[in-house]
Amino acid sequence: MVCFLSRKLEKQRNYSVIEKEALALLTAVRAFSVYFGSCPVTVYTDHSPLQFLNRMAAYNQKLLRWNLELQQYNLQIVLRPGKDNLLPDILSRPTE
Repeated sequence: MVCFLSRKLEKQRNYSVIEKEALALLTAVRAFSVYFGSCPVTVYTDHSPLQFLNRMAAYNQKLLRWNLELQQYNLQIVLRPGKDNLLPDILSRPTE
């Protein structure tokens, strides 16, 4: 199965990078959680701070709330650097 999701940022443009990345993860989890069941889900990201969302949540109330919501899912966040993840990286860039 192949699914995709897109969303335009409005007020969220002023969010920090970690907040934007966490919002993207939360939005995707909310949209696709019906497919998870009780199975573990591996999330591949090129944004390494997402791996440490638990620790960062102590400094930011928004991240704390989102982290608490994400804890109900069996997520494993794995870093995949952009150089090793070419296709999604290319698809996410605007055409010139």
